[in-house]
Amino acid sequence: MMRATLFDFDGTLANTEGLHFASFQAVLEPLGLGYSWEEHEATYMPYASEDVFRLRLGELTDARMRELCHAKNLAYLEKLEALEIPPFPGAVEAIRFAKSQGKIAICTGAVRSDVLPLLENFGVLDLFDAIVTADDVSRSKPDPASYALAAKEVGEEPRHCLAVEDTVGGLMSARGAGCACLAVAQTQPAERLSEYADLVLPDIRGFEEAWAHFSGS
Repeated sequence: MMRATLFDFDGTLANTEGLHFASFQAVLEPLGLGYSWEEHEATYMPYASEDVFRLRLGELTDARMRELCHAKNLAYLEKLEALEIPPFPGAVEAIRFAKSQGKIAICTGAVRSDVLPLLENFGVLDLFDAIVTADDVSRSKPDPASYALAAKEVGEEPRHCLAVEDTVGGLMSARGAGCACLAVAQTQPAERLSEYADLVLPDIRGFEEAWAHFSGS
């Protein structure tokens, strides 16, 4: 029985993965460490900024990590201001339906400052009972800590929480925490997601029917 829904953000509710990719390149390319979109999709998409920088540069001092993450966040916000990012079709409806069925949370590998402005623009920020970001855990996705914390924040055991994700790394995080897993194949192929998800949809517009599947109604 599902009692709460834990939504990933980037690639699940909004098509922001391209913004994150471009922001990482703005920081890494001058260092000769840029990478392709294909690499981003295959390897880096689920990771928090700190983990991406560790993978590209190795171990870093705290001061250097703060410098890199700050530069990436500034690049993201600069690009965000120049664009109007809409939610994926059906995303707002999915959020509102999930809220009608129980508590809801955001569980994202992004930092809070990347997520809150868009949730506010979408008119759904006040609907969420909890928002868990990379700022709240010592290790972000694919580590299960984010989803374990999100379940705790909404007051439910993970087995009663439905995680909605678009990446393998995100699904690994949710499954590791003990959540049921719904994948939306909006940024990665369905066949890649099916190994880790209990159910795969082509996009989030099928959320209400998927909820019925998980809740047994």
